[in-house]
Amino acid sequence: MPEAELLKGLRVLEIAVTVRGAYCGLLLSQLGAEVTRVRLPLVADCPPEYADGLARSLHQRKSTVDGDPETLSAQMVRAFDLVITDCLHDDESGGLGQRLAERVIDVGGATTTVIDVVRPPTFRASVPSAPAVVSAASGMSWGIGRAGEAPLTLPYDLPDYLAATEAAGAAALTALLRQVGSNPGRRWSVSATEVVASYVGQISSVFLPYGRPWTRDGARATMSGGSYPGAMFPCRDGNISIMCRTNREWHALLDAMGHPEWSSRPGYDDARVVARQHADEVDRWVRAWTAEHTTDAMTALGKQFNFPVATVLTVQEAIALNRFSEGRLFGTAPGGVPAGPWMVHEPRPNARRIPTQRRLALEPRAGKPLHGLRVLDLSWVWSGPMCTAALADLGAEIIKIEHRGRPDPARLRGRALRDGRPIDGPELELSTYFNQMNRGKRSVSIDITTERGVELVLDLAERCDVVVENMRPGALTRRGLDYAAMSARNPGIVMLSMSMMGQTGPLREIGGYAPVMSGLSGLDSLVGYGAEDLIGLYNPALGDPNGAAHALVLLLAALRRRVTLGAGCWLDVSEVECFMSLMRTPIVIAEAGQVVSVPANSHQHFPVQGTFRAFGTDEWVTVAARGDGERRAIDELVADSGSSSLVEWVSARAAGETEKELLTRGVPCSRVQQFEDVAASDWAAAVSLFRVLDHPHLGPRPLYTVPWHRDGGPSFAADRSSPLLASSTVDVLRGILGCTTEDIEALAEAEVVDIGAKESP
Repeated sequence: MPEAELLKGLRVLEIAVTVRGAYCGLLLSQLGAEVTRVRLPLVADCPPEYADGLARSLHQRKSTVDGDPETLSAQMVRAFDLVITDCLHDDESGGLGQRLAERVIDVGGATTTVIDVVRPPTFRASVPSAPAVVSAASGMSWGIGRAGEAPLTLPYDLPDYLAATEAAGAAALTALLRQVGSNPGRRWSVSATEVVASYVGQISSVFLPYGRPWTRDGARATMSGGSYPGAMFPCRDGNISIMCRTNREWHALLDAMGHPEWSSRPGYDDARVVARQHADEVDRWVRAWTAEHTTDAMTALGKQFNFPVATVLTVQEAIALNRFSEGRLFGTAPGGVPAGPWMVHEPRPNARRIPTQRRLALEPRAGKPLHGLRVLDLSWVWSGPMCTAALADLGAEIIKIEHRGRPDPARLRGRALRDGRPIDGPELELSTYFNQMNRGKRSVSIDITTERGVELVLDLAERCDVVVENMRPGALTRRGLDYAAMSARNPGIVMLSMSMMGQTGPLREIGGYAPVMSGLSGLDSLVGYGAEDLIGLYNPALGDPNGAAHALVLLLAALRRRVTLGAGCWLDVSEVECFMSLMRTPIVIAEAGQVVSVPANSHQHFPVQGTFRAFGTDEWVTVAARGDGERRAIDELVADSGSSSLVEWVSARAAGETEKELLTRGVPCSRVQQFEDVAASDWAAAVSLFRVLDHPHLGPRPLYTVPWHRDGGPSFAADRSSPLLASSTVDVLRGILGCTTEDIEALAEAEVVDIGAKESP
């Protein structure tokens, strides 16, 4: 039973005119849902000659029907469990999609759940928008580009794909709730602007609380993202990304460089000091060194000396690499089913099933639909912890296994600042990055390098529903903590493994951080001012949240099947393939043998799109006209003002004035927002973009949460900040494993566990 059976029996109606609805439906169909799409034109950032190929890519396995609002009956609509729509408020199909969606909601009744995938913030859902406008309004564009030059948008409809993935997660949750007999809700809303802003909010936790601005700094993360280097460097035959996040990795790079004379200067041995004070200077030296090597030679040096490096591939090269790595994105699952960016491994033959009454003890509560789910979290840094933090937001109990001897690298990002000064307190408790990614969890300190520590983790797995890990393939197997060991103790366990290139294939050992993902996927080769002036996605680091969002969809679908069949499984997610799964237009073009263009701020379909300088210092406005009507509105406005062009008209006005004028005339537009302004805005409060939760050492901090809304309610959120290291060791060992005080003291004396601080209330 491959992944195509996880949502078997779920009936979905798709009313979509953009990739927001179409990609959401595709993910559900790849997981086995019966998706029926209403035949509507697809509006996408795609050259006309490739539009049919893109449509085929997005509509695999779906049935197609012609829709007429007047003939849609209640009986037909109620045959579906779920409706996906992206055109209820802002229809790019001339109104037909909106009329269909309105009719479905009118006749569907209480038995039909609607997933409404919008672009603007949910409380302004009818405001006209476009993916580039989402990028500007969310604070994302402000962090991509070169200082003093136009901010760059996320290309090729990427904001819509990100929203679609989050919407698929909400859809999978409704399917799970329906399966356990709980009310899934009538109307769910997922906003692209909110999704992208929440991703910026999460990564900003390594910028703003440390005095690092979220702004454009060329082809690198601003101030190297806090640990040097974090940038794109030239080679003789292309470009590479080098992303050292720890001093160990920085020293490994210096080893590869032969420890040049400058590296012995005071402070240059500390990657954080170099990032803050010397990045421009050291960039020049590192560029000169990399320019003497080929990309293959640099990759070999990274492997030899163990520092994170990856070639910035073209889309064609990324496709070839994915095939070589035995990826599944371009192939099919067993039975001819188009594959998603994952594999699902079944339990061993003849594994016992869980009795019906014990298949999943969910006890959904208001705002906590996953209350009763217990998750063992073996993940670290961002992608895995973000996935488990989302489960915490949804009400699950998350038991994070860590150890003081090798703490989560997210704890090592340094002391955040308060009033411009480093916060006092224990070094491992002062990372706002760790706080963001581990909200709502319990911390249990176990040394898994010991035999007894491994046994304790297996004991916990026996009492959990889910295990999540994102270590390099093979790391847990070497410890005796792989899926075979887990499922032998607990046949219902659903184990999620997230890695760069998946668990199988010759490239499975590739490791690294988000820029390695975007480089290997080919996406970094599409973000820039031109093919010879690339910028990449170093600030956004989108590989992690995108991988986490895809993993969450898969995990929730697998939990539904556990309820249905009483069987667990092993979920194998390739985060590079998750990135490539969003790049459907570039892949269609590349597979046709054509070079994929670097769009900068342009659009292949819209008659007008761009980011223009407004009046004032570093003020910018993003404008999109999606059709002739919106283009005429722009032309009339410019002509009435006496300006000769849109560029001239925008340059003479404040950004906010331009935004208001164009939105009033129904033209998608947004000032390019600094993220600090986004977080402080009325709409951020209205959609509960974040919760302010108190931390024992950091104090009150904004934590960005799952951006889904059910029946008009706030987004889902955990009710406490991240745990202090080892704060739950005693309570978990005693309460879940039944250990006595004497047992725990003996384990602590043997340094198998760390009892740490008392668990926070």
